[in-house]
Amino acid sequence: MTTCSGPPPSLAAVLKTARRQVPLAPLTSWGIGGPAEYLLAPRTAAEAADLLAAAREAGWPVFFLGRGSNVLIADAGLPGITLHLTTFCQEIEFGDGSATVGAGVYLPRLAGVLAQQGWAGYEFLIGIPGTVGAAVRLNAGTGPGQEMADRVVSVTVLTDDLQVRTLAAAELGFGYRASLLLEQPRWLILAATLRLALREAPAAILARQRAIIRTRRAKFPAEKLTCGSVFKNPPGGPSAGWLIDQCGCKGWAVGDAQVSTKHANFLINRGRATAAQMQALMNAVQEKVWQEHGIALAREVVCLPG
Repeated sequence: MTTCSGPPPSLAAVLKTARRQVPLAPLTSWGIGGPAEYLLAPRTAAEAADLLAAAREAGWPVFFLGRGSNVLIADAGLPGITLHLTTFCQEIEFGDGSATVGAGVYLPRLAGVLAQQGWAGYEFLIGIPGTVGAAVRLNAGTGPGQEMADRVVSVTVLTDDLQVRTLAAAELGFGYRASLLLEQPRWLILAATLRLALREAPAAILARQRAIIRTRRAKFPAEKLTCGSVFKNPPGGPSAGWLIDQCGCKGWAVGDAQVSTKHANFLINRGRATAAQMQALMNAVQEKVWQEHGIALAREVVCLPG
């Protein structure tokens, strides 16, 4: 891993509580990745802003890591500072027909809280193992009408020049697994305001959530070391999983990285897969689909450091 030179005094002060050379593989759902040179877990926007200001002054790179469910971290790890955001901005505040939710809130937790409050329409979040910030950035969801873009009123971010901005949904350029926020990886998402419109008995909402969980368990691989869907579904065409399956790629493996035999758009770590092996397997699948169908599969998973 390329490491940064020793931190200057301004940065050293904020790194006092950081852990060094922390393995990142256990912090990802794929169980893959080298160490973070420095790992910090800010809890508030103010803490994060101080860290980012010091890092920017020193010219150090900063990476954001939530639940690690849609990311492939390089075997060499991440230089500079990694902000682990699972304890970051955990507030859920209800307003008039809306809820403002901190970026670090776990999506299944949010789904549960809204259900208990009698707000329907967010059941689809129960099976997505990420944070609100990552979900908004990627426009996560489970299908038409069941994406973050369908629920977001506005998003508050800390820009790379350390300005707090609130952007309305219309400014975010939402598309299928796409948004303006993906094009601004140095912006730190602080919170999202979500529209609340559908009232229903909590018991009925919770019953639908349980049904969603049962369906996901039946449809998707049982292996724990997976990041979910690896490739985006091509626009207007067959799903990525169908295309990969038709190419006979189920069961393909590079080392311990394997295409699931249950769902072809899931790549699993059989135990000791490396990022290089997973990258090679993704490349092989993309090449095969291109050869057989003339379709260039785009990756949904984010590779770090990029």
